[in-house]
Amino acid sequence: MTRTPRTRARQAVLNSEEAAELDRLARRLQRRLDAVEEARADLSDAAGRIAARHGRGGASAVSARVGWSRQHVSTLAAARTAEQAPEGSAAA
Repeated sequence: MTRTPRTRARQAVLNSEEAAELDRLARRLQRRLDAVEEARADLSDAAGRIAARHGRGGASAVSARVGWSRQHVSTLAAARTAEQAPEGSAAA
């Protein structure tokens, strides 16, 4: 081993085509990530709504269908029920 200090390699300079390609792909990735997040929110909303509609056993059926834990689906259903409860009342 040598005792000379390590130095960082200089950062390469990208040409305009390379930079444009990376920028384009990064934008495309971000659009797809946004679409995935929107789809996840839609699925969560539907899972909570359907589980709440079915009451007992609803969370179990929904969780088996979408592959989430019953606890997660129960939480979504409880949130959905709480959103729909009249103001000032306690959702059971």
